Amino acid sequence: MRLNNRTFIKHKNKPEWGLGKVTQVLSPSKFRAFFINSGMTTLLYSPNYIDIIPEINSHPLLDNVDHSQTKTPATYKSMQKMVDIFLKIFPEGFNDEKFIREERQPKLEAREILVSSLGREAFQKLLEEEDFKEITRLSLSVINKTTLIFPNEKMSLKEGLVDTENQELFCNSLFQLLYGDQDIKSRFINFAKILTTLKADKWTTQTYFLYLADPEKYLFLKPTVTKKAAEICAFQLHYDPKLNWKTYRALLDFGEYFKADLKAYGDNLTPRDMIDIQSFFWAVANADKSKRIKKKAE
Repeated sequence: MRLNNRTFIKHKNKPEWGLGKVTQVLSPSKFRAFFINSGMTTLLYSPNYIDIIPEINSHPLLDNVDHSQTKTPATYKSMQKMVDIFLKIFPEGFNDEKFIREERQPKLEAREILVSSLGREAFQKLLEEEDFKEITRLSLSVINKTTLIFPNEKMSLKEGLVDTENQELFCNSLFQLLYGDQDIKSRFINFAKILTTLKADKWTTQTYFLYLADPEKYLFLKPTVTKKAAEICAFQLHYDPKLNWKTYRALLDFGEYFKADLKAYGDNLTPRDMIDIQSFFWAVANADKSKRIKKKAE
């Protein structure tokens, strides 16, 4: 048998399973594999029903399967199942009026405040004038525009920015995060260090400004929702409550996977940016909660 844990396969008798990847060779004739449409399964190898796909050597989901989640296959949902859940909540997908009003518009309004008041030129001018108090005020107004960050997390940042020296640290690091010349990893790590100094080192605060400044590329990380979405997909998020680049890099890969694959489900499911992706995660992760609330209301 030519299989190893880097082998991509398809099952000839189960085409609905989609692409799979061998995760463990158990014996010369037995192996485990994870399929994108059905999750983990144990199979016997035979060339009569197992096709090896040599032209594929990587896949954003199959390369990052969280094996701790595959022990409970009932939690796994394929992309189709997640789409079905999303469409029950928003029948017209990302173009649904309710979706735009409740999920997209508040974030776009916050983004508009950020772009208009703390765009690169305006931000640079305020830094040159050393008006850290105004930059701090504007930053907090952007955060207060949405409910993405919990009130206690907003308060932690506000309290950390009372001190003038802390304001200067924060303002300079925020500018570098959004507009600096260094690679994004370095900028991300530096901003995380400053938030730690301010005792405001929360994932929501860390990722909020990047998410609004460039939603084409960056995702917002709300721990509970994001971890639940990753669990549903058996995706290895490498989550750690301590701010770190490894977790965020994994999240960006996770988002890009959805951004690319959802396009296959038509125009209404074609994401405009990561704002749509983050809202998709939220809807799928909270589907059970939404059902309970609806049932209770009835």
